[in-house]
Amino acid sequence: MQQELLERLTRSLAYMLRHQPEEFDLELDEEGFADVEDVLDALSDRLDVDLEEEDLMEAVASGGGKRYQLDDGMVRALYGHSFHVEAGETTRPPELLYLGVGSRDAERAEDNGLRAGRRAYLHLALSADDAREMGRRIARDYAVITVNALDAWEAGCAFYDRGSLFLADPIDREYLEVGEIQHDGIVRERSRRGRGGGRDERRGSGGRRGGGRDSHRSQERDERPARDERPARDERPAREVRPATGAAPAGGGFGSGVLEPAVPEPVILEPVAPESVAPEPVAEEPSPVAITEEKVVETNDAPATGFGAGL
Repeated sequence: MQQELLERLTRSLAYMLRHQPEEFDLELDEEGFADVEDVLDALSDRLDVDLEEEDLMEAVASGGGKRYQLDDGMVRALYGHSFHVEAGETTRPPELLYLGVGSRDAERAEDNGLRAGRRAYLHLALSADDAREMGRRIARDYAVITVNALDAWEAGCAFYDRGSLFLADPIDREYLEVGEIQHDGIVRERSRRGRGGGRDERRGSGGRRGGGRDSHRSQERDERPARDERPARDERPAREVRPATGAAPAGGGFGSGVLEPAVPEPVILEPVAPESVAPEPVAEEPSPVAITEEKVVETNDAPATGFGAGL
């Protein structure tokens, strides 16, 4: 198998069996076992390649250490689960086991003991050197915790043998010895998102595909005529003055307003058409009012006289 495909296969297998089996539509039993044929079908769909059982065996054997278990057409991850699985029968541990942790977790362990955190169980190394390497990969400042495993087991703490390491339930602080803080951990640089130069390099300075907004603006500036090639102010076409569309109601009315011209020109008040202004009423002597039948005519025009009738 090609090395690139093998790496993709091993990563997908670990992700499937340790963290997200439901993402692959895969069912695990209570101990984390899945059917080999179902695993091959799910991996083939994910990687878009036809896989055989020999490919799975090669992936299981790669990487060093015993990380998976194959048993009668079933396969499972032996450790690293982020969800609960039944670990099986408890096993008598060696006298001492070890764990490498960051400096902050070391301080918490001294106060509260050890808890699994994001994993279903504690993962304890068989040697101090393995734990030290574990701590170096976790943080720049780290410590190695020595676990008096046999004493903890005799007190009722469960341990589970996984060959290259032991799993364990939470351990009380009285069974722990926290070593000195070390400062030679591996400092990992944060890589940019994506590959091939990062998002900004792929999309341009504007952060969008195809060069972004800034590239479009730059193109528009390049397409504009030079200043000397632009027409002189006198040669430019005059601005078109559009007539006002909303005429005031006939006869005026309070708040009818004055429409400003489209261009700054002197405002000329046009005389109001004679037919739009009602004649002033002639004062007459008051006389008795005779109530007669009055015909009401509905109109949208404002009354001829009254407050706000205008000039």
